[in-house]
Amino acid sequence: MNIKEELNNLTIRKTMNTVEINKSIMELNYRKEKLQNEVDIIQEQIYFLANLRESQRPSEDDEDRIYKLEGKSLFDQMFGGTE
Repeated sequence: MNIKEELNNLTIRKTMNTVEINKSIMELNYRKEKLQNEVDIIQEQIYFLANLRESQRPSEDDEDRIYKLEGKSLFDQMFGGTE
């Protein structure tokens, strides 16, 4: 159901009395809070994944080590062959 249909289901009309208006406001505020909670959870997940991505990036030391190993054979890389 889209937002327009949901708002229509709240029976918003010009002839609403105060109790009906308050009920509709409370329903909308409840939905807003529920959606905000979902947004907060999603934002936490995004921050977690962004931090994880940053922690997995190679540092300058890692890049130097990789550069030094590029020209060596696997045996030399594993067992420290001659330089």
